[in-house]
Amino acid sequence: MFKEIGKIASLMKQAGELRGKMQDVQERLQQIRVEGTAAGGAVRIEMSGLQQVVDVQIAPALIRNGDADAVSRMVLLAVNQALENSRKAAADAMGQATDGLDMGALGGLLGGGK
Repeated sequence: MFKEIGKIASLMKQAGELRGKMQDVQERLQQIRVEGTAAGGAVRIEMSGLQQVVDVQIAPALIRNGDADAVSRMVLLAVNQALENSRKAAADAMGQATDGLDMGALGGLLGGGK
């Protein structure tokens, strides 16, 4: 019984640490910038680590050519590439935030460990 109380106390401490780290991660993700490009850089999408598009640049030559379908496909490719880069940046930031925390303690409390 006392062993379980110790696990609960440890878990509560870790939860407090994790909450603080998650706030830090959110702030870092807001500052992170990733990009996706298409057509050799003629279309460029900049996105935050929170997966918000913050800038779109389309080379004027693409617009002058008048092929709206082609431009739309390029924008779609660039947005998807930027989203993937943003997801990777977020996963890296989350991994750094939880590094060193014993998440296995929760499993023990729920019957997953002994």
